[in-house]
Amino acid sequence: MIGTARHSRGLYILDDDTSYSSLSRVSLLSSYFSTSEQDCMLWHFRLGHPNFTYMQYLFPHLFSKVDVSSLSCDVCIRAKQHRVSFPSQPYKPTQPFNLIHSDVWGPSKVTTSSGKRWFVTFIDDHTRLTWVYLITDKSEVPSIFQNFYHTIKTQFHTKIAILRSDNGREFQNHNLSEFLASKGIVHQTSCAYTPQQNGVAERKNRHLVEVARSLMLSTSLPSYLWGDAILTAAHLINRMPSRILHLQTPLDCLKESYPSTRLVSEVPLRVFGCTAYVHNFGPNQTKLTPRAQACVFVGYPLHQRGYKCFRPPSRKYFVTISNMVIFIKVKNKIVVALDIWKCVCLFTPCEK
Repeated sequence: MIGTARHSRGLYILDDDTSYSSLSRVSLLSSYFSTSEQDCMLWHFRLGHPNFTYMQYLFPHLFSKVDVSSLSCDVCIRAKQHRVSFPSQPYKPTQPFNLIHSDVWGPSKVTTSSGKRWFVTFIDDHTRLTWVYLITDKSEVPSIFQNFYHTIKTQFHTKIAILRSDNGREFQNHNLSEFLASKGIVHQTSCAYTPQQNGVAERKNRHLVEVARSLMLSTSLPSYLWGDAILTAAHLINRMPSRILHLQTPLDCLKESYPSTRLVSEVPLRVFGCTAYVHNFGPNQTKLTPRAQACVFVGYPLHQRGYKCFRPPSRKYFVTISNMVIFIKVKNKIVVALDIWKCVCLFTPCEK
C-alpha cells in the first residue's frame, strides 16, 4: 500500500501521516527501479514513451547515474514492435537438383483457351533453371511434382533431396507428403506470413510475370493467351545471363554438369506475337487452295523442335518446324500483329 486518502469536495486528499509519508513518495515502480530510474520512467510516461536516447539529450541530469541500455519499457515493445528486414542469403552452389524451390501463382482473372488459371514453378537452386506448368486447379500440384521428380530422375540420373515451398494447401496435403516421405525428400516450408523465406520462387514469379507482361504489351494479342506468354518468358529467361550465376545462363550452367543432355533443343528465336505463315496441311486440298495460312507466333513447344503458332479465327494451335513457317519482314522490321481482331476479320469471310 502506498498510502491512504480522504474524500473532500470531489477531491482525494492524501493523508499527511508520518507512517505513509515515505511511502507516498515511492510509486509502484520502486520495486523494479532505483530512484533515478524511477524519475526517468516517470518522464518517459509523461512524454508519451519517447526513445530513451532523446530523453538523455533533454534531461542529462536524470541520466547521470543511469545506463540507458538498462532501461526497458513493456508498453514500447508492445506498441512499436516491427519486423526486422530479412538479410539477403548468398548464393551457395551445390549440385543440380539438390534443392528445388517451388511456388504457385494465381488465380488469374482471365482463363486461358485451355481453361488454365494458375501456374506452378520449379526452380533448381544450383542452376536457377526454371520449369513452368500451367494448371487448372491447385490440387494438380502433387501429381505435377511427381511427374517432375520422375523426369529429373530419368533424364539426369539424380534425385531431388529438398523441396522448399510455402505453407499453401497445395503443398501441405496428404498425397504430396506421402510421396515426399516415400522418396526421402525433405520438405522445407516457410513460416506463416513470411514469403521472404521462399524468396527465390517469389522473385522468379515476379520475373516471369514482368517478362510475360512485356510480351503481351508489345502486341495486342487477347488476354487469354497469357499462358503462352508465361511459357515463352520461362524459355527466354533460361537463356539469359543471370547475375547470381556471374552472368552465366542457367542452361549453360546445367550443361557444365550434364554436357550430353538431349532434353534441351534449340531453335532460332523469334519475336513473340509476330505474323507467321504456316504451311497448310489440311485435308481436301485443291489446286486453288492457299498453301499457307496466317497465324501468330506464340512460343516454343517444350518437347518439340519447332514453333508454336496460333490461328485467331479458329483458335487452334499449330506446331511446325522452321522450314514450314515464314516470318514476314517488311523493310528489315518484323511485322507484329498489332490488332488481332483485324486479323480475324481479314481471314473470316464478311457478308454484312
